[in-house]
Amino acid sequence: MKTSKEMEKYEWRPTASAPKYNPMQIHQGHLIFENGESIYIPSGHTLHQGWGKVGPTHVVGEDLKPIPIRLEIVWISYLEKKFYGGSFDLPSNLINNLFKEGFINRLGKKDTYGDINIGLAPGGMIVVWLLGGGKTIEVARFNASEVEVSIKEFAPSAVLSMDEFINSVLEEDFSEEVKAKMNPNAIPFGKWEHYRQKFSWKPSVNFYEKGTLQEIRMSFYNGENLYTLGSNKILSEFQEYAVPDEIRFEWEDENNNEFGSRIYFNEEEIQEVFHTFFKNPNQKPAELTLKIDKYNSNIELALQNDSEKIEIKKARVKIYETSN
Repeated sequence: MKTSKEMEKYEWRPTASAPKYNPMQIHQGHLIFENGESIYIPSGHTLHQGWGKVGPTHVVGEDLKPIPIRLEIVWISYLEKKFYGGSFDLPSNLINNLFKEGFINRLGKKDTYGDINIGLAPGGMIVVWLLGGGKTIEVARFNASEVEVSIKEFAPSAVLSMDEFINSVLEEDFSEEVKAKMNPNAIPFGKWEHYRQKFSWKPSVNFYEKGTLQEIRMSFYNGENLYTLGSNKILSEFQEYAVPDEIRFEWEDENNNEFGSRIYFNEEEIQEVFHTFFKNPNQKPAELTLKIDKYNSNIELALQNDSEKIEIKKARVKIYETSN
């Protein structure tokens, strides 16, 4: 294992996230370096922006930092009214290699990651991602334990009990629309673990005549995403991807007209399609086909290989012109 003197440094910031409608708040959090120094993860913010989405960031310390080797964190899960915490060894060599390798961004240039995102889910689940301007990738997953934190520790100026304080946050910090979707009695424990399952597939954009894929952005339910040029060779190779949540892409047809599309998958349908298609562990890799019609006005969707095909019917598809 490399020592801190040998470990490369990169420009990155810590951040944190939580699923929508399942708010969390970090009480204390630090990413520890091999030399014993650390950088804090922004705390005191109510997190519910979405699984894997970038959260609060603070500009602190040196621009260039080594890769952390350990995560120490304590947070509250508001709907559960529980604190979780623990100390976890990070896969620092893997993280370092990913920073070094980087990725090809949507401008066709090599780029690398700029954030380390700590995801907090109900039940004490932790996921760690690297976020860049074109790629998000999971690097670790942990289980935290329940811990005790007093109201004096958590909110020193509060005159309420812990239970009263939590109730006040849930009542006052969210809109009525959001509160209507937060149900402490129906927390979907295990959903975010389910999201982590990956399958061997690739996107395949098919044109009625001729066309050129300009760029594509795929977001996945496990918090990962990929945003790159259509010419990136990674798109022609089967990869281990989670189930897609949304796909956006732009293309040019044979007449040099430019179009774009946003595809929003129905969660129940797309999850069932992938899990049904790949229920046989020996299933061959698949293509998620996006077949554009003659008039650039409709897209047919299916998950398929040379032996099986499942059509996708419930996705919302929006198409628009992007030509100047």
